[in-house]
Amino acid sequence: MFTADEIKNVSFSKSMSGYKPEEVEVFLDKVESDYQNFEKIVNEYKAEVARLQNEIDTAEHSKNSIQSVLLNAQKLAEQIVADAKAQSDEMISNAEAKIAALAEQEKEMVATFELKSAERKTNLEAELAEMVKNAKLQADSITAAANDSVERQQVLFDKLKLEVAAFKSAVTSKYKEHLSILQEIPDAVQMDPERMAQVITARLNEVPPAENFINPVETSAPEIDDNGFLVTTEE
Repeated sequence: MFTADEIKNVSFSKSMSGYKPEEVEVFLDKVESDYQNFEKIVNEYKAEVARLQNEIDTAEHSKNSIQSVLLNAQKLAEQIVADAKAQSDEMISNAEAKIAALAEQEKEMVATFELKSAERKTNLEAELAEMVKNAKLQADSITAAANDSVERQQVLFDKLKLEVAAFKSAVTSKYKEHLSILQEIPDAVQMDPERMAQVITARLNEVPPAENFINPVETSAPEIDDNGFLVTTEE
């Protein structure tokens, strides 16, 4: 059987899923108090038993008195045992009730924590889903913008190719036209040296005097060669 001092000095190892230390300490204080009362009662009964035993010793010559004392002592002992058992049963019952209450309280706390945890998990999942949705919308927008830019660049590139093809066609057409004209120009002119000298020395930029055209009596008509050039005579 535990003593009050043993109950007072008892210690328990701590665990994350165990009972609250303060509640256990309050319960142990109550048990200690009850045990102190129990020990007091037992000591009183022991004193009473000692007193009765003393009476038995002093009255040992009287058989009837001894039997009476023994009977009283037996009744007293039985009463002591009965009282002690009743108090013990009451203490055990109270302890069991307290433990059950603590277990129920802990169960409620665990249920509340699980409920809040589930609620928090649901909120986090909703927030994550919203973030994923927004990210997907943003990615789709960026992709659509990029595709539109690519399409615009492709149209611009195709338009540029058409313009380059048109420019090339125009340049090719002009080149062919100029090439045809160049092909019509002779590579060389058949001309005797004397005629070539006349052509080279011809002063076409000089304006002849007006009297050459308005005084046919004194001035002979200008001589024009077969090619339409004015023949000049140097003195």
